[in-house]
Amino acid sequence: MRVFIAGSTGVLGRRLITEFGERGHTVIGLTRDATGDEIVEARGGEPRRGDLFDEDSILRAAEGADTIIHAATAIPTDSPTPEAWELNDRVRTEGAEALTRAAVEVGADQYLQQSVVYVARQPDGSAYDESSEPNPVSWTQSALDAEEIAVEAGEQYGFDVSVLRCGNFYAPDSYFTRADGEGLIRDERPIIEDSENTLLSFLHADDAARAFIATAEAPQNGLWHVVDNEPMSDAEYISILAERLDASSPGQISKETAYEAMGDITAELLTNAWPTSNDKFRTEIGWEPTYPTCREGLTQVVDAWTSEGFLLDTE
Repeated sequence: MRVFIAGSTGVLGRRLITEFGERGHTVIGLTRDATGDEIVEARGGEPRRGDLFDEDSILRAAEGADTIIHAATAIPTDSPTPEAWELNDRVRTEGAEALTRAAVEVGADQYLQQSVVYVARQPDGSAYDESSEPNPVSWTQSALDAEEIAVEAGEQYGFDVSVLRCGNFYAPDSYFTRADGEGLIRDERPIIEDSENTLLSFLHADDAARAFIATAEAPQNGLWHVVDNEPMSDAEYISILAERLDASSPGQISKETAYEAMGDITAELLTNAWPTSNDKFRTEIGWEPTYPTCREGLTQVVDAWTSEGFLLDTE
């Protein structure tokens, strides 16, 4: 299989290059600069320059691919502005348009679209699955739009499309996971009052990569929720991470303070329940998470940090 990956230098993309290569597939990674080239090459992939907002460059970069993966995002980090979220929306939707066009032009027979399970979160916070009616909010509407662009293109032009709605990523190299770790060491990462029963859906980035590979190698396509085996509250997640780090127990803040301190989107994520399951994906694809819950996954995260020396000098 010749796999073309948009988002090849990100937390998910880097793992995709390594994992696909280890399974004997040829990997082409979309890059924008020399640093990106080095990241792709270091993992055994072939870097090709291009820009998701320049369709012609994507057509050239994707030449020869039979599987195309849209794993590109531009999730804002520090103090995100509306403009930063608009860029992420463009990466999702304009990226899907460019990549599905590339799938047609280069004759790819398979297209995989990364999405987020939050697009189908139910208003009452109840458990939901792939059959549930989507309920997008402002910052997930573009993820749903990208899904629809991909599915419609596949139906029109005859290539297989799979949509993988992923849970909340965490990993040793994730910006947000590292920020949580630093915050706990500095006693600056609180939990939100009365959030103990607000269940969220998580996914270790290693398991996300393996899910994409299992899907690419599967005989069927579809829409799946890819999460670990047990929804968990942010309060429990952060408490586990604090324990693994031997940090002080996190303090608490009110929901109102959380919106002021963390920003509307982060606070919304942590204070609204979005529990879903991987039952359909596990049954149909045969995938099993290496880290069934955040308990095992956060142990791996902290072990990796210890090996690299991350947080050892944090004051």
